[in-house]
Amino acid sequence: MIISRYFVWFLVYSFLGWCFETVYCTATQRQWANRGFLYGPICPIYGFGAIAISIVIDLLDFNHIPTLTVWQVFLISMVGSAIMEYLTSWALEKWFHAYWWDYSNLPLNLNGRICLPASLLFGCAGVFIVFKLYPFISSHTTSIPPLAMEGISLALMALFSADLALTLSALTRLDAFMKEAEENINQHMELFVSNLTEKQLGLSQRIAEEKQRFSRQNLERMTRSINPAHRRALSRIKGFRPNVQKHPREYWDTLLEILKKQKKNK
Repeated sequence: MIISRYFVWFLVYSFLGWCFETVYCTATQRQWANRGFLYGPICPIYGFGAIAISIVIDLLDFNHIPTLTVWQVFLISMVGSAIMEYLTSWALEKWFHAYWWDYSNLPLNLNGRICLPASLLFGCAGVFIVFKLYPFISSHTTSIPPLAMEGISLALMALFSADLALTLSALTRLDAFMKEAEENINQHMELFVSNLTEKQLGLSQRIAEEKQRFSRQNLERMTRSINPAHRRALSRIKGFRPNVQKHPREYWDTLLEILKKQKKNK
């Protein structure tokens, strides 16, 4: 029962976080921005952060022993969110060579993963969760019968698992996708260069231009063949930080540009 309740809360918090991210980014970018790591309308990092706070509240029996002041909740939320956000960004980059947010253009940022303005905002969000949102959600879910809560939790878990599997399958194919693209490019360039002669002027320039042309053409063709659901999951990536020892950076930059172009043309 407790696990089911926390899981339902996790999805509720994740959905609210997605709403906040989407509304904020849509307003600032002046175009629709469907935020989130997963395919569906949830941002798990918000869910994990809010659940961590909720567990602390339950352990402290906050409703009866309010030992934490507003500034303490703010400080804990700010520091905790910064640590979680940095580690999440680092892990996603190591696993998938990609990132879903970048604070490089904001002041007082650390490697573009976290920044002071965002951490201050998350600190305020923590205060709101503790003193407003948690009591509201808790009072409206504790009255649900245990069997019904189990059923709701299992149904939502099935949807969440399918969403997670779909997203991970798209991201784990990135290395294989880029390897295939690089092999196609190398084969084409070998054939192209073999048909050239050293006497032709601007040989190196022609090779570079042909490589760039075919790289884009090849990646556009390959991305069109990707499952639409996978392509949509990839389109949410903010940028790539690949292992350049495995695949040239230029291919990843071209892939990102193509994904953004396809997303814009939809």
